[in-house]
Amino acid sequence: MDPNNSSIQNTLEQNTTNMIFYEDSFAKTSFFTKEIPNWKTPIFYFDFDLQYTGFVNAGITPPLKNLTMLYPENGSLREDLKSVIEKISKTKSLVIIDSLNGFFNLLEGKKDVGRLVNSFLMLLASSAKHTKSTVVLGILSRLNDEDKWVLYNTGRHVIDNEHFTKIQLTRSGNSISTKILNSDSAC
Repeated sequence: MDPNNSSIQNTLEQNTTNMIFYEDSFAKTSFFTKEIPNWKTPIFYFDFDLQYTGFVNAGITPPLKNLTMLYPENGSLREDLKSVIEKISKTKSLVIIDSLNGFFNLLEGKKDVGRLVNSFLMLLASSAKHTKSTVVLGILSRLNDEDKWVLYNTGRHVIDNEHFTKIQLTRSGNSISTKILNSDSAC
């Protein structure tokens, strides 16, 4: 990783909600694997694609005492979200949604899935704001013809807000580089 981890953590902590854009899921997992151990606060990791969990279970990534892995594929999403919202409203924490694509896929077929996902994310962000917690959304994405970020497979527009920190990951060989996309962010 080219910038040092503390500067990435400082950048992420500037805003409550952050987006990590990537086209290579291994770049995303490598980023989280290197970044997560630097956080001393409780970490709640919603692993919708189970890639990070696979790395931990295979022993490639060591388990951390402050990390709670959540895989809401068995109908536990609402209870998991409720529990995390309650905890982050009381204690400064890091919440990782890996990935927004998987979040949508889990709820596919539900009425107004876009509104449902946005509502969950706004509840998380609102609760996180009170304790200066950080929410990070991993998004498998690409720029469309209109220069807007869209989910990679569906083309669904990614929610956008000028108060979100946006970071793009790219992989070149074994190296992962980060690019801050916000013009006002310093890193």
